[in-house]
Amino acid sequence: MKIKDGKNNYMTTTIIISVYKNVKALKLVLDSILNQTINVNEIIVSEDGQSPEMKEFIDSLTIPHLIHLNQEDLKWRKNIALNKSIKKASGDYLIFIDGDVVLHKRFVEGHIYCSKPKRVCSGKRVELGPNYTQKLLAHELTIDELSDSFIRRIISLHKDNVRHYEDGIYINPKGFLYNKIIQKKHINYLIGCNFSCYKEDMESINGFNEDFKLPSVGEDVDINWRFRASGIEVISCRNIANVYHLYHKKGFNNVDLGINDKILKEAFDKNRYICLNGLNKLKEGESL
Repeated sequence: MKIKDGKNNYMTTTIIISVYKNVKALKLVLDSILNQTINVNEIIVSEDGQSPEMKEFIDSLTIPHLIHLNQEDLKWRKNIALNKSIKKASGDYLIFIDGDVVLHKRFVEGHIYCSKPKRVCSGKRVELGPNYTQKLLAHELTIDELSDSFIRRIISLHKDNVRHYEDGIYINPKGFLYNKIIQKKHINYLIGCNFSCYKEDMESINGFNEDFKLPSVGEDVDINWRFRASGIEVISCRNIANVYHLYHKKGFNNVDLGINDKILKEAFDKNRYICLNGLNKLKEGESL
């Protein structure tokens, strides 16, 4: 089924979920996708690894139009996995999330509301604490129950060390508050676990740069400046496309992320917004 974007263009949608081993979290994420006010046409689980538990779980599902792509586990290669998913995606419009963020029921609706060609829509995320995360994983609390009572739970959420609480509050995009205040807020960045764009716009910058072999930068900072340099605008869909990040310990505290900064600086200095090592493999000076 085709739906209309923010400018009444008909389109199909694919949601791409980046995952690594966390099956329990993915189950919650998939449940939240199936509970959306607007259904996507296709779901791609983009696994940066080959977990037997992940395969067994996905094989047990009967979700229509669900695709599982994986690759050999050779440390962090998320951008390679994402590019494989972009190539595989049949949707005109792509929504990117991570496998540890649970979606508000109007998440897809929010992205579609803001969408149009030559535009990237970037939301934010509220980071839940350990107790609320455990309640969701144990099915003691549903994401609908949490989101519907989010303001009333302000004290208990803060006692649980919630971060970016304000980004978990849903605001109607057709209401006064959003149109007069939220929508006009400037955005300088893109968050890799919550953004969307037309597939052809992603293809126009040659997808994700596979030179990045460490987390952070490559899946958000780099793609953000490259979109902008190519003439594609990046706008905020904050508070209308909410995601709730499940608590877990950071997996890359001791990684030297300075390597990423060097890759980013080289591309930026050369204004190389069409990456060489992306969806297509290009040589210096070669165009798509």
